[in-house]
Amino acid sequence: MNPASHLSLEHAALSRLVDKLNQEQALLTEATAEGLTDIISEKANIVAEMSTLAGNRHALLGKLGYSEDEAGMQKWMNEHASDADRDIWAGLFELAQDAKELNRVNGLLIGKKLSINQSALTILQGKTGTGNFYGPDGQNSIKSSGRRLGVV
Repeated sequence: MNPASHLSLEHAALSRLVDKLNQEQALLTEATAEGLTDIISEKANIVAEMSTLAGNRHALLGKLGYSEDEAGMQKWMNEHASDADRDIWAGLFELAQDAKELNRVNGLLIGKKLSINQSALTILQGKTGTGNFYGPDGQNSIKSSGRRLGVV
């Protein structure tokens, strides 16, 4: 019974998640967001896989008398793990930090896109403080105080 036996699977899953987060970020910085739905679905599947793997590891730690969390895993690693297991465990933490930062930046990008879209909807719905851009006759209803362009 080795709680580190599937760390390589967790590492692979987390690597796939980081790749998806990078793909998501690339799409969020483009003018179009085509493909985001697929990436969101793929991310959800990877996170579910990671959750299952971590849950199994935590349950095994509990059977071995350790706390069923990362602190318990760290204690087990300090007492029983091979150098290779320690390397994978350290790599997991590095990848987790990368994923956390990518997710934070992607969240900011999503927030910015939502704000832009909300502003555009507000303008299109005529809810600006200046009223509608066009009146019932189809003419521009925004009056300017300057002279018209092209008129002397």
